[in-house]
Amino acid sequence: MGAKLPDLTTLYQAGIDPKTGLPLKFTIGDKKHLKEDVKKFLRLIDEQDAVNRYVWYNLPANITSQELERMLYYKGQLCFFYDKDLEEFYFMPYALDGTIDFYGRFNTIHPVPMTSGTDDKAGKAQAQYLAEKKLKCIYGMKLPEELTKKDLFESCVLLHDYTKQLSQTIIPRVNVNDPILDVMSNCIPYMNTALLLATGIEGIRVNDADQADDVMVANRSMENAALTGEPYVPITGSVEFQELNNGAVAKSEEYMLAMQSLDNLRLSGYGIDNGGLFEKKAHELQTEADINGGPVGLVLQDGLSIRQNFCNIVNSIWGLGIWCEPAQNIMGADIDGDGLMYDRNENGESSGAEVDGGNNNE
Repeated sequence: MGAKLPDLTTLYQAGIDPKTGLPLKFTIGDKKHLKEDVKKFLRLIDEQDAVNRYVWYNLPANITSQELERMLYYKGQLCFFYDKDLEEFYFMPYALDGTIDFYGRFNTIHPVPMTSGTDDKAGKAQAQYLAEKKLKCIYGMKLPEELTKKDLFESCVLLHDYTKQLSQTIIPRVNVNDPILDVMSNCIPYMNTALLLATGIEGIRVNDADQADDVMVANRSMENAALTGEPYVPITGSVEFQELNNGAVAKSEEYMLAMQSLDNLRLSGYGIDNGGLFEKKAHELQTEADINGGPVGLVLQDGLSIRQNFCNIVNSIWGLGIWCEPAQNIMGADIDGDGLMYDRNENGESSGAEVDGGNNNE
């Protein structure tokens, strides 16, 4: 059998925990699964920050601005081409299909389905159809007199989420940010434990298995006793109380400050303004906040320059008039002058800067 990635989203929608195979109602809310549940929550926020940084205009292919950015979030890079047989433009992941040029860039590629790895008939049919399409990669703008039919029907333009490193493929943002989200998801369980320890928990030394069972019963009733204000839990047998820690328990706010610093680090990876890795507990001057925040503009500019260069190349070939700008709430400016600090799509018409009279596909 060939290797494949399971569709975890379908399992979650069906109410099944992929790790245990049990219904989610048996695991969600369980303290043992608190970290995983918090990480799911943080993943949603991370994806929403990623897909709403930029606003695309005049997109073809029947997709929205968020959908295009979502594809970049999970795949890292896409190719854009026109399918003559289907008479439609497409954004698709791709794979090398040929040689590379002197700069190490791909000369030709073939698209692959977004759901690559599925073994159903529809997935196999899509993969087979796309594998037969060899597309020449275009890296510069085309003059009108240079255009040929091959440029229109047998070429593509590549789009990356951020500047490539040595390799011609980049790691998708979902994988890049996963370690940060993993550490952040620890902070809330740690805070919960710190609050629980602050209620006066002590370790118990037992003499035999029967006493161990008594302690386990006490463990299960301890949290309820703490929440109801009962300081003692009855335990049968001859036992001795013993502290398991040195009595120095961090305050719950320390974990939240650590989580806030990690979140600021995550936001800086998107070029979104934040409070920096270190935020003072006391009153902080605006100049101090600006210094701690650091220069995140270049990070945002990196993704914007890539997207706008992509737009220029595409427009020189197919004349679509597509364009990309940072979201208004990211820029902190009312660019369209409508008195609102967010981008809106009212009746399908762009509220932002129009390019060739097109629509905002947000």
